Amino acid sequence: MATHHGHPHHPAAPAAPASPPPPQWQPLNWSFPFAPVSGNEADPQTWLSSLANSDGGFYPLGSNGMYHGGIHFDAGTGGKLKQGDGVRAIADGEVVAYRLDSTYPELTYPTTPPRYALYSTGFVLIRHRLVLPPEPDKQGTSSTAATAASGASATTASSPQAYQPPADEVLEFYSLYMHQLDWKGYQDARTGGGNASASSIHSLPFWQGDKHFRVGGKANDRQAQLRQLDPTLNFGSPSGLLNEATLAGGTLSGPAPDSMDTLSTYPDKVRYTVPPASPADASQNAGTPQTGVHICDHANGTVIGLLPRGGELSVVGNVAKGWALIATITKGIPVAAIAGGTPDPRAATGWVNLDELDAVIDPKPLDAVVVLDKPFPVKAGDVVGYLGEYQDPTEASMLPPKREHPLLHVEVFAGAQIKNFIGKSQERAKKLPDKPLLLIQQGAKLVKPADPQSNDGLKGLTLALATGKQGDPGKGLWAKVQPTKLAAQPSTHGRGHNHNHPASGTPVGDPLWVERTKYAGKVASGPVPTWAAFPLQLANAEGPAVGYQQVFPRAQLDEGREIDRATDDQGTQWWSITAGDDEGRTITRWVCEKNHPDTLWESPWAWPGFDTVDTTSIPLLDMYRRNLFEAKRLIEGDDEKEFSTVAATVNAGQFIGKLEKAAKRQGDGKGNVVPADLRNALTVRWLAEAVSHVIFRYESEWGGDMGKWEKFLPLMGELGKPTWTTEMERIKKLQWWDKVKAVKDFPADPDVWHMHPIGLLGNFFQNSTESCDCAAPFKKISKIILRHEGGYVNRSDDKGGPTNHGIAWSTWQKYAEEDVGVAPTLDNLKKLMEQQAEAIYLKRYWQPKGYCGFKDERVALMSYDWSITSGGAALQIQKLLNQKYHSNLVEDGGMGKQTVNAINAIPDQEALLQDIASIRRRYYTNLTIKDPGQIGNLKGWLNRVNDCLQVQV
Repeated sequence: MATHHGHPHHPAAPAAPASPPPPQWQPLNWSFPFAPVSGNEADPQTWLSSLANSDGGFYPLGSNGMYHGGIHFDAGTGGKLKQGDGVRAIADGEVVAYRLDSTYPELTYPTTPPRYALYSTGFVLIRHRLVLPPEPDKQGTSSTAATAASGASATTASSPQAYQPPADEVLEFYSLYMHQLDWKGYQDARTGGGNASASSIHSLPFWQGDKHFRVGGKANDRQAQLRQLDPTLNFGSPSGLLNEATLAGGTLSGPAPDSMDTLSTYPDKVRYTVPPASPADASQNAGTPQTGVHICDHANGTVIGLLPRGGELSVVGNVAKGWALIATITKGIPVAAIAGGTPDPRAATGWVNLDELDAVIDPKPLDAVVVLDKPFPVKAGDVVGYLGEYQDPTEASMLPPKREHPLLHVEVFAGAQIKNFIGKSQERAKKLPDKPLLLIQQGAKLVKPADPQSNDGLKGLTLALATGKQGDPGKGLWAKVQPTKLAAQPSTHGRGHNHNHPASGTPVGDPLWVERTKYAGKVASGPVPTWAAFPLQLANAEGPAVGYQQVFPRAQLDEGREIDRATDDQGTQWWSITAGDDEGRTITRWVCEKNHPDTLWESPWAWPGFDTVDTTSIPLLDMYRRNLFEAKRLIEGDDEKEFSTVAATVNAGQFIGKLEKAAKRQGDGKGNVVPADLRNALTVRWLAEAVSHVIFRYESEWGGDMGKWEKFLPLMGELGKPTWTTEMERIKKLQWWDKVKAVKDFPADPDVWHMHPIGLLGNFFQNSTESCDCAAPFKKISKIILRHEGGYVNRSDDKGGPTNHGIAWSTWQKYAEEDVGVAPTLDNLKKLMEQQAEAIYLKRYWQPKGYCGFKDERVALMSYDWSITSGGAALQIQKLLNQKYHSNLVEDGGMGKQTVNAINAIPDQEALLQDIASIRRRYYTNLTIKDPGQIGNLKGWLNRVNDCLQVQV
């Protein structure tokens, strides 16, 4: 029985059944199709500008001038995006259908000599549900409460019920990932053939067919290392405490003393080694622990063995995720949990975590549309395929075609209900409090910074950061400083947040504003550009007016460059943005977060900037003829007058009119926009946004009668007709719409509404993170942090000075009045209550430093708790992410958006947690080696690590 302080812990009496919590609406999670190689991951323009490098397939017109409802990722975009890792589901949803080519079909063009082209018909179709948030006064009330399922009584009373929205508050939409890798490509990747990388291409879990699992690169478990405790080691001496191998290898890992056959799960126990069966075994195995997947005696139980990498197994039942029971090990032999130990025979039929294994499926059927009997759930960011091959007629070859034209088409569409849904959504947005999108309206004027004064009276003075209620905001391009006669202060290493003693000095004159990185905190050596008042004032909003409406997610603005952000001494935020005037010229000036004329904060549910247009009345043939005329590609025999009339009619329509204004800097009203204009528009932020916000309806090329394509034959000329006839074979083979009609509620008619995938993501992506309750995950771990920090201390060996609940003296002076509402005195610091400390932690450290965005709360706890004790925690984690997980981060020591995203992208969060714990222990050990004065803190630091590992968040 577990005991605490010598007293048994008796089981509590069963609690009375609690009422189930009211059903809660949950926002949809979103993900961009590919991670960028570089750039702001919160900015849709990162992806829109990448699409400008595509060889074709622009939205909403293809290179042939016809309707095109998707976007293309190919070799041109590959330099900007991490396409080799696979395409990711853009939102939570469920796979409803797919097709996998056995090998790419081959077209034969009847030229002399014949030419050949490969293309992929493979696709994955995902259904998503976008649900309106309930009205604020209705959320959780009986009017929106879910009806309990028939089996609800069998579940725990505290299980939350699913939120059941009214039918007209749900938009079912679909994302399509077309022209995917064929089965041969997967096989080549597995064997190392072709150009595919075996480490990045894996079977997809929703494929039908015989399934087994391989121990691959995701499996990072290791056998425990045999270690003998040194009987001569004196644990009371500093040398004993500083023996890192003992701390990390003997004390913190290894076999448990109470069993030779199991591996303890309690890292705080001292573990002893078990001698191997023979000296020969020890020499061969003891020093070389193998890597693979742990095998446990039950789900998440005691480790009884390990199947090394390269092994393969099948499991009992149709399990795809989580823990599963081994049915058969088909390749490889399990080894003992401890290197050099005797294998446990139970491991052959033990339990493994499938999330650490690669699913290997012999997919059946191939070359056919598969409609899943039970849709397969996927999360935003899950890999759902890889780029396939697509060669157009100009890329056809007289030789056997090679795989050298990678392509993936991503498309988003919805049925007829979308217009009503958007209308209701816009009405609901008026009642919602969360408005994370900054809307810059047409006609707005931005602010230019005031000119500084050259101040030559500051030489020799320290430009110390101003303190007090209206002191320096602590961030932004400009800093508020107090010129001070101040002696240089020695640097210190603190144990808590910003631990250092308050500086003293003699203020000289009034506070001033200076450029932060150039002058703040430094001694002026000559004239300094200064401002008596904050450089940005709404009274200075003048100059050219904004000509294009623009929308900026707040997260995108906050993740921008430091030189593009500013905060005044009232805490008001400003951002430098780029806009366009009526003539399409660039304006780069500042916008204020509040009270800025012709700007407002808006909800994503208002769909700001989006516009719908129905094009089904314009025949596809007319779109093609219009493009031939506008692109001046008429051939002999074409009736120019007829083509001109068709072009004029199409250009006068609403669709081309909207595109002209969006893509051609308002245009001249002639409607002569062509696909090349769409490519150019993608490189200009305000133009790209306008294009990506057009929602239009047309008949999908994946369905419909082939008769509309046969009408093109007369336009092809005698030489082109055979090629077009061959091309129609491809069009027919690519179609899948009629085969997917069996999917419940799938649109029967291929006349559907298309949305730009990046435009849609850019609108809602930030909302999925901005709308989260940052306090909720913090409250789960705050008690642990406070327990670690303890109460009031003022030890002579603690360089941080007076500290209570981890809040150091300097932090208390800075935030006591604003965050807690009390004077920043030492007496009040001694009286600091836990709730007050939590308020400072949440507002000043947890939320602004990104920990709210962690998807795994234990990883967040481990990282945050480390950051409290050490300022170098984030840098060490970044190094780990780069060296082991190849995250390609800038090692700047900040827990920014890119670092948080890299952490969340690690599939095995448990392995990451253990990795962070390991480097954290090593960091503390090395710290005490460098500074023996810290030896008294080492035991407590290591206990914190163990506590973070064991706690159930």
